[in-house]
Amino acid sequence: MTVRSTIFSALLCAATAFTIMTGVACGTDAKGVDDCRSIEEARCAAAKNCGLISNVSECQNYYRDQCLHGLGVNPPSSKDIKACVATIQAAGQCALEGGDTAPADCASGMPSQATTAKTTCEIVTNPEETQECAFLTPNADAGSTSGGSGGGGAGGAAGAAENSDAGGAAGANQ
Repeated sequence: MTVRSTIFSALLCAATAFTIMTGVACGTDAKGVDDCRSIEEARCAAAKNCGLISNVSECQNYYRDQCLHGLGVNPPSSKDIKACVATIQAAGQCALEGGDTAPADCASGMPSQATTAKTTCEIVTNPEETQECAFLTPNADAGSTSGGSGGGGAGGAAGAAENSDAGGAAGANQ
């Protein structure tokens, strides 16, 4: 073998290995990226009304990137996502009446049909505690009007406010 053919073979092997490794290492199987963003944008806006964050756009920018990992659960139907987002938005509106307002006491309308949260701000930080957003919980059997979604969890609730300069309402996939 000549020096030139040895170098060519080595370069070809290196290029092939790089191509294979890059394809494997950079692939994504993230599901529900846009769904995650919709939920987190609503949470960021509502979190301001609860006094949890001061800069909504910073929070939303933070979660725009964090949601690149996906929802962490099998994405439910768009109807379920819209119901969850609407519940978070209603909780945020109710939080304007006071962060410790009970969901049943909201003058602007009850933010959830069924929840274990004691305050509307708890719904913002832990939306998975509502029937509408229960699909965010790992192996959720309830909360999905499309017959359940299964999958992994949504992650921590107000933890991002402590872990990020952006503040953040909650973690989509921590």
